[in-house]
Amino acid sequence: MVQKHRPQADAPEPTLDGQHLRDLAEDCSTAAAESFADNYAALLPQRVNRIIRSIGVGHREMAMDAALSLRTASSMAGALRMSRLCSQLEKALVTADLAAAAGVARDIDLHVPELQEALAGRRRPDQ
Repeated sequence: MVQKHRPQADAPEPTLDGQHLRDLAEDCSTAAAESFADNYAALLPQRVNRIIRSIGVGHREMAMDAALSLRTASSMAGALRMSRLCSQLEKALVTADLAAAAGVARDIDLHVPELQEALAGRRRPDQ
């Protein structure tokens, strides 16, 4: 899928940019976009817990896999702040800075309630 919408480079990224799901609805279908968003929301706690657990035991490869998965899904869902946090985590993992990775993992965990609220109140692609 080609990304059709990008926030301004100097603007802070939103918790949730609904344009991404509207683009997905145009590319696929409204039902597919809604299903993706619902699955993303349902799996978010599990994905974040996987990051937290793997960082906690120092398993960089597992943490990287979890961060890549969450970043990709977050980008598609329009969860731009979560996507940015996952990118920061990936950078810390690549440089083997586990202290920085733990700090970013904590930021990811702290961001979950705000993102869940945004997902629950999101405007549907067909609206």
